Amino acid sequence: MPTITIDLNDLNRLLGRSLEIEELQPTLQNLGMEIEKITPESLKLEVPHNRPDLYGVEGVARTLKGFLEIETGIPDYEIKNPTLDTEVDPSVEGTRPFIVAGIVEGIKFDDASLKALMDLQEKLHQILGRDRSKISIGAYDLDKVTPPIRYTTVKPKERKFAPLEFGEELTPAEILQKHPKGIDYAHLIQDLDRYPLLVDSEDQVLSMPPIINSEPTRVTPSTERIVIDVTGINEEVAKQALKVIMAATGERDFDLRAVNIKRPNKKFRTPSSRTVRRRLDVARANKMLGLELGVREASKIMERMRYDVEDKKKDRIYVRVPFYRSDIMHEVDLIEDLAIGFGYDELEPTLPSVVTFGEIHPIEKISQKARMTLTGLGFTEVMTFVLTSPELNFDLMRVEDEAGVISNPVSEEYSILRTWLLPGLISVLQENKQHELPQYIFEVGDIVSLDEEAETGAENVRRAAGVTIGEDANFTYVKAVAESVLRELEVEWKVKPLKHSSFLEGRAAKLTADGEQIGIIGEIHPEVIQNFELEHPIAGFELDLPQ
Repeated sequence: MPTITIDLNDLNRLLGRSLEIEELQPTLQNLGMEIEKITPESLKLEVPHNRPDLYGVEGVARTLKGFLEIETGIPDYEIKNPTLDTEVDPSVEGTRPFIVAGIVEGIKFDDASLKALMDLQEKLHQILGRDRSKISIGAYDLDKVTPPIRYTTVKPKERKFAPLEFGEELTPAEILQKHPKGIDYAHLIQDLDRYPLLVDSEDQVLSMPPIINSEPTRVTPSTERIVIDVTGINEEVAKQALKVIMAATGERDFDLRAVNIKRPNKKFRTPSSRTVRRRLDVARANKMLGLELGVREASKIMERMRYDVEDKKKDRIYVRVPFYRSDIMHEVDLIEDLAIGFGYDELEPTLPSVVTFGEIHPIEKISQKARMTLTGLGFTEVMTFVLTSPELNFDLMRVEDEAGVISNPVSEEYSILRTWLLPGLISVLQENKQHELPQYIFEVGDIVSLDEEAETGAENVRRAAGVTIGEDANFTYVKAVAESVLRELEVEWKVKPLKHSSFLEGRAAKLTADGEQIGIIGEIHPEVIQNFELEHPIAGFELDLPQ
């Protein structure tokens, strides 16, 4: 769960009243927010991960105002017509090609409100933007900018500008080497031939997305107008982040204005304040929640949850979803908000009417028996990630194969689903090479095998694997260990020669049952050992557990 720290005085100012901690705590808990730490000046909160609109104090205040009936329905954030154009140069294609923007006017910042804006920006960077890999956000003093704005690219050493909080002008390439933010986020653009740059009509640099803003356009407490941009590789996420920020500034009664985005073949304006009409079946909600709410009572609750109710039928209502609520995708999301608005602590728990009782799944019983056997043989259990990288899963092990690929991986390190356990176990040995030898470790867990006949194109397979490192690690020992596991699982097996690029030739074998391969054993190839920066012999085994 994301955590945010909010200024108590700022929260009460946004609420228009002063609430004591004793009143705030149960209310926040009812809304799904837990207080982690309290000081006289601030609250540290856990907020739902699927609610980006709650990543800042403004969103928390907005939600509290509805729940406490200080202000209900969709907030009235008017977004005025554009007075600024942002032109997108064709050269951004192939870099971070998307940009959206908005303007905030009539600003009266103090230290708390300015810090709140920056904190919200960073939280959106971390969570929604996947640490800036998907999107990055910039804010600039509009009175220091000469419109229109142009989103373009430059060569790494083509020009210089003064990055934020730095005393000299640097080229983009130098920023990646010298500026703290450049060092932290260089991996996002350093392989590009040209780097993204945001400039105004006088060629003044506003920022170098996703790395750093420029010092001359810095936002300060005296700033009265700002332009906010969101750039990145995912346009929908960029629009979502912009809506959250604009709604947050709107909650402070600042004036909001759209911006024209001009691409080579498309023109549109952002942000959009369009609401979405959704149906809520009250009868269905009552059945799911065990309630007997009428249409009028359900309507009042939804208004407290900051929806507009625009149509009421006999057993259903139609609501308008605020533009900043990107988490509302299905009717069940509305039902969840209805339950929150009613009060989780007011719901009466009941035992479900079932005729069966739960029990341990057979594969878990088998897995536990394998664990007990390996523990009894002196092995220590470890757990590695199901997500891995092609380098670890294939390259370091000297094999070529295919695996399930993640569409939007957080990083290259977690971009595929593992196809076997041994690479992860050897990487654990690498992490622990400073400890004395011998070492004996094992893992019981799932691998993902591609299968065209499966409904999803892949299937999970439960396996047990173990490795040992030390001068006595050899084929004979791991064969005895693997056979001990199979014996305890009451599996009849045969041992046959195996040629495998991860193992020493002549020192590897496959285990079969009913003519099917169920495992491999052997001494790890010296090149694999060197790939993992290890220096001692390694032997290992991997078995399919009977389903």
